[in-house]
Amino acid sequence: MTVAVELGTLLDYSDHERRKWREWLAADPRRTAITVQPGGRFPTIGSLLDHTFLVERRHLCRIEGGTPPDSTGVRDGDWQALFEYADLVRAEFRACLADLDEAAAGQNITIAAQSGTRTMTRRELATHVLLHEIRHFAQIALAARIAGDPPPGRHDYFYFVGQ
Repeated sequence: MTVAVELGTLLDYSDHERRKWREWLAADPRRTAITVQPGGRFPTIGSLLDHTFLVERRHLCRIEGGTPPDSTGVRDGDWQALFEYADLVRAEFRACLADLDEAAAGQNITIAAQSGTRTMTRRELATHVLLHEIRHFAQIALAARIAGDPPPGRHDYFYFVGQ
């Protein structure tokens, strides 16, 4: 069985979620310091957002055949600059996907990551970018709840459809 989900729809959902999290952080910027992974690679909400938005940039570079950067360059705790960075990357990601024809989307690319080398199509990598972000937003929502600071609104795709 084949069921297609448009990447544009997932992009719109992701943008909708980003707006909620941006507003939530604007209401109390100290929330960037809420613990997510004590002693882990991304110990706070701020560091996990930085990672999430950097991954989008890194994979966009890979899809386009460029060299991925090592960091966002955004100062820790500067949530406004981080979301501005994310907005710029997202605009470039959308433009790249709009220009990607079916043949290019189906081409394999090989990626060297911390976990090892992976080969996948550009389409699969673009899909990963969105699912990666959605997964991390869920982690952020859980961290906020555990910290006693409820996340902003409902986050399931179920509540987004038909808006």
